[in-house]
Order: sequence, then structure tokens, then C-alpha cells
Amino acid sequence: MSAIDEANHRPAPRGALGLLRNIGPGVVVSGSVVGSGELLVTTRMGAEVGFVFLWGVIIASLVKFFIQLELGRQCILHDDTTIDALDRMPGPRWGGTSWLAWICVIGYFSVFLALIGILGSVAGLVHSVAPFLGYRMWAVVVLVLMSLLLWRGLYEDLEKMVTILVAAFSVIVIGSLLVLQGTDYAIRATDLVSGFGFALPADGAFVALAVMGSVGATGVELFMYPYWVREKGYPRFVGRDDGSDGWRRRYRGWMRVLMMDAGVCTAIALVITCAYYLLGASVLSRLNVIPQGPAIVDQVSLIFTETLGPAWKGLFMVGAFCTLFSTLLVFAASSGRIGADFLQRLKLPGAQGDDGRRRLGRILQIAFPVFWLVVILMQPNTPFLFVLLGANANNLLLIPMAYSVLHLAMREVQARRMSLGVELGLMLTIWVIINFTAVNLYLTWTS
Repeated sequence: MSAIDEANHRPAPRGALGLLRNIGPGVVVSGSVVGSGELLVTTRMGAEVGFVFLWGVIIASLVKFFIQLELGRQCILHDDTTIDALDRMPGPRWGGTSWLAWICVIGYFSVFLALIGILGSVAGLVHSVAPFLGYRMWAVVVLVLMSLLLWRGLYEDLEKMVTILVAAFSVIVIGSLLVLQGTDYAIRATDLVSGFGFALPADGAFVALAVMGSVGATGVELFMYPYWVREKGYPRFVGRDDGSDGWRRRYRGWMRVLMMDAGVCTAIALVITCAYYLLGASVLSRLNVIPQGPAIVDQVSLIFTETLGPAWKGLFMVGAFCTLFSTLLVFAASSGRIGADFLQRLKLPGAQGDDGRRRLGRILQIAFPVFWLVVILMQPNTPFLFVLLGANANNLLLIPMAYSVLHLAMREVQARRMSLGVELGLMLTIWVIINFTAVNLYLTWTS
């Protein structure tokens, strides 16, 4: 082991405050988690079925914790990205790459359907505020703004500002839920009790599938999590496994940090998702408003105006724009990097070397949004349908990812194996996701 490697080692912090000061990847993921799932899909589910699916929203927010934890642990042990980890899976290889890596990358990019819908929703939002330009023209303007920020590399600074705004907006949403109790839409104890009857409403099964795929740390955010873990430096702090007591102490210590990090991400997602769902169930459902079409964000704004008053609509629209626009930016930037990494792995000539990969990544992060724009211009009236389809693809992506991390974890030597509790939790996660998906697909097909 080199002196440089040893210099990067760092003992893990102790105590709750020390752990909290060193978390980070989960907080970044939380910033991108709060997007179309919470703002559009969760409120739509509440509007359709009322309170009866509260149990499903809670499970959808919590169930991915163990996948996130194990992906982070694999990164700490091997200092690799998600694609690198998937490439270690046994079985057929196409183009020199594992079949499961292919499946998960295809699943990742199938979520583009949701981004098409988000782009249309942002265009509809701006059009409702400034109708002097048509809906399609606003979609073009949003794309041009995205492209300028991405190409010039300015999106990173903007993302920090937008993340702060989204966080503040989320706090206001929670405050709106509290204010709700002083209005005609107050949530009664019987409403909450009805939300834990474990009912699966057949008329909302398709949206229920989308809820599992679009709230909490979704398949896409989980895919990106190891990239942020590496960026934070956890694998460098632990170092390579040399069998020493020092390595074991660092490994156990930084795993406690990782567990705190994933736990904070899950807790943030749970609180915000439940707030959106309860607002949708208490306000939109009682008003018989089912958000849909290009004006979907304007319709969802009723959760603010009916609780805080009409004067708050402007703030809602600003917060909704920041929430959805930041999702577009983060996804476009991340997809450019992942696409370039995968094409480099396939030995594409233009993707070789650091310069080639960066150049291709910049091209892809513009090309992908152009594709989203073309589709939404051709199908302008169905943005929410695209959001639902993309969210369901996100749900299906969870299954191969969960299987992969479980398989990889159980191949580790005993000293590096996950604890029995985490192993059981991961098995339960896979069981819940598969059964939830199967039941709701059946209800969707038969209803």
C-alpha cells in the first residue's frame, strides 16, 4: 500500500453529532428525490383514492433503505460505481459487459419517459403563469435554458441554489399540512386509521405502481448513490482491505456513517412524501380534482391555496418550478455521465480516455433533453401519462438492482459480509417490491 493511500485514510467520527457532520451522499440524493414523484404522482394518488393508500406510500418511502445501504457498502469495499459493481455479476456478457449491467442501464434510460412528462409539466406551469407564449414554445424555452446551463457548466452552482429553494419549499409544504388542521379540510383520526387497512384500490393500481417507483430513493437515485459516496471520499478514508485491525475499525466506523447517511435520506423522503400525499387526499380528493394534462401543476397548487390562501399560489409555482427544473438538470447531467461511462466500457472509439468521455458526456447531456422535447412537442397533452410510465419503469428497475446487490453481498468473504439483520432486510425488500409490483400489475390488467 502506497504512502499516498495511507495519507487518505481517516478514522471514522464518533457520536451522533460527528456522524451527522460527515454525512452527505444521502442529502444530495434527497435533494433530487423531491421531484415529480412527490409533487405530481403522490398528490394524484391521494386525489384518486383518498387516505386508503397511506400505508403504501410509507412502505414505498422506506423499502429501498437496504438497497441503498448495500450499494453504498459495495462502493466502500471496492471503490466502484454502480456499473462497475453490476459488471462483477456472473453470467452472460454482451460487448464485454455483464448482462445485468445491460438490463439496469436500459432500465435507467427507460425512465426518460418520466423526464418527458416533467419537461411538459414545467412548460405547462410557465404557460399558466405567462400565457403570452404557447405551451410548445415554453417547452422550447425551458430546453434552451437547460442546454445553456449544462453546456456552460453553470448548472452545478444553480443546483446548489435550487436545492436550498426546494428544501425551503418542502418545509413550507409540511407547514401547509399543519395549517390544514385549522380548515374545512382537516384530517380526522378516522382518515388516518383508514390509511392503514392495507387496501389496494383497483382503480388506482397503475398510479400505485408509479408511487413505488417515484418516491423515496428511486431506482435512478439508487443508481447514482455510489457516485456520490465516492465523491464524498468514504472508500478513500477506509482504504483497501489489508486484513489489519486498523482497516476493520475504519470499515466499521465509516459503515456507521453510511447507515446514518442512508437513514437521513430515507427519513427526509418519508416525511415529505407523506405530507404531499395527505394534502392530496384531504384537499384534491374532497374537491374531486384529479390533476392531469399540461395544467397539472396549476391543479396541484390547490393544496396550497386551499390551506394557506390564494396569495400563496405564486410561492407554490416558484417552488414547483424549482423542484421540477432541478430534477431535469440533475437527471440530464447524470445521464450524460452514465451514458459516456457505459459507452466507454463498450469500447466506443469516441468515448475512450478522460477527455473523450467528458466530451461525449457533454454532448449526451444536451442530446437527451432534445429527445425529450421532440416527444413532448409531438404529444403535448399527456405529460402526466409519461410521468406515470417513467415511474413504473423506475419501479421495475428496483428488482434487478436489489437482486444484484444481494448476490454481490453474499459472495463476500465472511469478514466482509453484511450483518444478518441487513441481509434479512434486503431479502424482505425484494419480496415486498416483487409482490407489490405483481399485485398492482394484476389489478391494472383486470380493472
